[in-house]
Amino acid sequence: MEENKAERLIKKYKEGQSTLSEEQFLFENTENLKPSLKAWTTFVKNNQTETPKDFNEHLWASFETKRNRKRKLLIGALTVAASVSVLIALFFTHPAPEELNYSEKEALLNIAREMVHHTDLAEIEERVIYENDIVIIYTTKEK
Repeated sequence: MEENKAERLIKKYKEGQSTLSEEQFLFENTENLKPSLKAWTTFVKNNQTETPKDFNEHLWASFETKRNRKRKLLIGALTVAASVSVLIALFFTHPAPEELNYSEKEALLNIAREMVHHTDLAEIEERVIYENDIVIIYTTKEK
């Protein structure tokens, strides 16, 4: 009967279902057990360690640091994602500058020349060498 109870307790212990009092009973009453089970209980009894007194506080502190680390990483990732989304939104919503055709450029050039009164347009002949959206290079020849 006692060996049956010990077998049942060992089975519960191996499955992780035994209580602390059952484990205590199992390791203290090793006289009626088989030699292999007796060796096992002796091994477990000799290798048991005491848990530190502040073990729970230490565990909770480690959980909090891991949670805080995850939270900081999440906040950093969300910050980067928000910045990238703002840059993409600015890139797509910013209108492209209007491109002027040749006649509009010529009209603007004439307006600019009228602002400068020191030359007469009729006396200067112009020949465009290179024209870009930003720069117009030309030569002049006075008559």
